[in-house]
Amino acid sequence: MNTFIDLLAEKGFEKITINDIAERANINRGTVYLHYVDKFDLLDKCIETYVELLLHHCANSADTNLNASAFQSIFEYLEKNFTIYKLLLSNEGFGFFRSRLYAIIAQTVTEVIGIKSENKALSNDVTTHFLTSGFIGVLEWWINNSMPCNVQEITEQLMFLLEPYTKHLVSR
Repeated sequence: MNTFIDLLAEKGFEKITINDIAERANINRGTVYLHYVDKFDLLDKCIETYVELLLHHCANSADTNLNASAFQSIFEYLEKNFTIYKLLLSNEGFGFFRSRLYAIIAQTVTEVIGIKSENKALSNDVTTHFLTSGFIGVLEWWINNSMPCNVQEITEQLMFLLEPYTKHLVSR
C-alpha cells in the first residue's frame, strides 16, 4: 500500500500498473494479486484504511461532539498526515475517498444531532447534510490550499460558524 501511495503521488492513478507496484515493492506480481484483485481494489482498500485511521484517531482523542476539541483533533491529525490526505482528496477519480468520508461524517452528525439536540428542528436530513457539506468543504479547502491557516484558527472559525447549531446541543 505504501508503494502504491508513492506511485500515486508520482504518476497518478491511471498510469499505475500492477507491474509498477510489484517492481517498486520488490515483490512479484502474484504477491500483489494475492492481496488485491486489481489496482482499483488496492485503491478502495487504501481509501478505507485512511478513512479508518482518521476515524480511529478521532475516536481515541475526542468525544463524538461538534465541539472545539473534536475539530481540533481532526485538523491536528490531518496536519500530521497532510501528504496522504492531500493526495486522496485532490487526485482525479478520488471521489470515492470524499464519498466515504462524507458518509461517515454525516452519520456522526446525525447521531450527535439526534441524541444531543434540545431543538427538534435540528434533527433532520437538511441540517445533517448542510453541516456535513460545510465541514467537508472547509476540510478540502484547507488541505488543497496547503493549510493556509493553523489548526487553532480553523477550529475557532468553524466553531464560530457552527455556533447557531452547537448552542442547541446539550453535553452528555
